[in-house]
Amino acid sequence: MPVLLKAAAIIVLLLVLLRLKIDLGLALLADAVLTAALFRMPAADFFRTSGRTLVDGETLTLLGILVLVLYLGYFLQADNSFRRMVDALKAIVRDPRLILAVPSAFIGLLPMTAGAMMGAPIVEEAAAPYGLSPAWMTFLNYWFRHIWEYCWPLYTNLILVALILKVPIGRVCLYQFPFTLLAIGAGLAALFRKVPRGPRLAKRRATPADYVRVIGSIWPIALTIGLVFGLRMAMLPALAVACLASQVLSRMPLRTRLDVIRRSVTPRIVLLTGAVMIFKRILETSGALDSMVKAVPPGGIGTYALLFAAPFIVGFLTGVNQAYVAIAFPLLAPIIGRGRPDMILLMFAYVSGFVGILLSPAHLCLAFTAEYFKADLKDVYRILWRPVAVVFAGAVGVLIVGKVL
Repeated sequence: MPVLLKAAAIIVLLLVLLRLKIDLGLALLADAVLTAALFRMPAADFFRTSGRTLVDGETLTLLGILVLVLYLGYFLQADNSFRRMVDALKAIVRDPRLILAVPSAFIGLLPMTAGAMMGAPIVEEAAAPYGLSPAWMTFLNYWFRHIWEYCWPLYTNLILVALILKVPIGRVCLYQFPFTLLAIGAGLAALFRKVPRGPRLAKRRATPADYVRVIGSIWPIALTIGLVFGLRMAMLPALAVACLASQVLSRMPLRTRLDVIRRSVTPRIVLLTGAVMIFKRILETSGALDSMVKAVPPGGIGTYALLFAAPFIVGFLTGVNQAYVAIAFPLLAPIIGRGRPDMILLMFAYVSGFVGILLSPAHLCLAFTAEYFKADLKDVYRILWRPVAVVFAGAVGVLIVGKVL
């Protein structure tokens, strides 16, 4: 079977299982089995790789980060911190609808796996007056969490692009900054179309105390950001310090605090984390990803097809930002160039991969945000595809104007 047909079969199975409302973790495990079968991976290697992946440091670190992020969300929710934050934002933000976007965008400046989970409870609190559906809350939290990944230099995928193509990261960020603006515009257009404009909230000018109230209401998150950016601490220990501090300084009843801890660790979280990592590792070790990105030969229109297909396929299948850059960009480097790369081609390949990331059901931010809000991914996609199409159309437009015309 041709490689592209195998890739199509893997994607179709995943979409069909999700359509049938099969748990995402189980769907990804089924797709991992199909991938191993299609690319002739011996059963012994499949089980050995899967077992090692479950106890791998990367998997355990990811699980630890997810549990601690969930803990912080539930803790701040139980402490009414998010309600205080939303109330404080009302004195700062003139249009109340922006409160549905600003917190997630702020948290998006902190690069971390499944970081959207930090903003989900805030969006839930801010969305209460509007009666938004779980799908809309998922979209708003998910979309604005990711508006910076085109240009914010702390994201690993941008750092990898700069290293692989030997180009200053500042140049990459400068060229791709317009896509952050485009993503902001597309997200706000969807938000404003869905939520009607209400009266201006603020009756007075915001004071420094209002900004202090915003940060103070989410001090464990602010502490995490300070430890990561200020002290260069790794994400897991920074979160652990913030969580421990929240327990020590909390005035909530012991029973409430224990309930928060209990809610932070669930079998579905463990299953989904393990399934995502196993699927990713099987794609890598079976040779599937290498075969897929080499399936479209460069030359003529095939060059542009390869610039789109290689990063998009890897991004969609893995849902991991670093994966589509680390796997696809070395293959694309002879086309894009090193040292003085063609920035238009670089931009098009990067956006193509990131579009795959945004649409991937294996993307942890999407999977866990939908899980948090109990949203059906099908309903989320009905909202998500339009802003994604706007961003991709912008990349295609730049490519046509800059290279084709």
